[in-house]
Amino acid sequence: MAESNQLNDGNILSSLIALSEKAANIARICRKDDHLLSLLVQEKKESEKNPRYVQDFKTLADVLVQEVVKHELGKKFPALIGHIYGEENNEFVLENECVIIEIKSNMQETTELLSKVLPDPEASRVLAEVIHTETDDIDCDIRIPDLPDSLGIWIDPIDSTAEYIAGKDGVQDGKVRNGLPCVTVLIGVFDRNTGEPIIGVINQPFYKNEQDTWIGRYVFGVSINDFNVTRPEYFLDVQEKLVAVSSSEDDEIKNKLTENGYNIIEIAGAGSKLLSIILGEVYAYVLSKPTTYMWDICAGHAILRSLGGDIIEYSSLKPIKYTGTVGIKDSCNSAGIIAFRDLSIKDNIIDVLGLKDEGISKL
Repeated sequence: MAESNQLNDGNILSSLIALSEKAANIARICRKDDHLLSLLVQEKKESEKNPRYVQDFKTLADVLVQEVVKHELGKKFPALIGHIYGEENNEFVLENECVIIEIKSNMQETTELLSKVLPDPEASRVLAEVIHTETDDIDCDIRIPDLPDSLGIWIDPIDSTAEYIAGKDGVQDGKVRNGLPCVTVLIGVFDRNTGEPIIGVINQPFYKNEQDTWIGRYVFGVSINDFNVTRPEYFLDVQEKLVAVSSSEDDEIKNKLTENGYNIIEIAGAGSKLLSIILGEVYAYVLSKPTTYMWDICAGHAILRSLGGDIIEYSSLKPIKYTGTVGIKDSCNSAGIIAFRDLSIKDNIIDVLGLKDEGISKL
């Protein structure tokens, strides 16, 4: 059976949505206990760090989510094995040993493995139970036509790890700029032959807090040739011309935007910024620095394309293309990015910033 037929028959979109929900549940469970979370946080090696941060961390939740997605997709769609890529490596270094986090064949074995990292046997058991609970596909009633033969997947298991660790609500002036609501689970599918993003799922595990319980939500999009669908679909309804930027963005770029009628909003996390565009809350996301990676933007990119938008390189204005090259250097969007859902907004921002196709900026 051809890979494309196998994936269509199994309805990969339904599986991705269900896995994003399972991943969100793991993220919520790991975040429930501050003391427990503090024991699960480990600073990344120099070769793994985002250069923007003095300290860059991974948590057991990051690694578990990534390994669960890899394990379950590989089990259901064997043709994807070897083509599922993630931000994190699966090593946890303890005082006397390096523990490789992986999903074992049964709950007992996974519990025993997690017990090497977790000081609480009950927490190990609960997490292993969630991991080994069978995930029913979520019927999205969408049949994807003409799925490409060669697919790759980029996962960011927990985008905005710093916000996840801090655990704050993060609402300012009625707008979410940081905190747990900026945490996202990102699963993006791309065509390995063309490099184009075609399916994206963004899950927001900490969408809102009701009676001390966090409720999540998700959005997905598919963009293949002339087939474009987004669920749920949010319309661009921004009263002010908001452009999302990182807190580290150059003042000169921010000034150019504000001088030309745009309002700047700093939002934590690339996934959260892209989600804000998808939700119609923000016009665009401008980043001139090499501080995002393929795992950060693949999911959101596919959804934006399904809405008629796109993500292009900041310095060259060329479309972003994806590969399965793993590593901080090789997977970096080194030319920066401009993300948008409306072509006229993109054109205006390019004009305002004085950017040129040949990558020469007037700034």
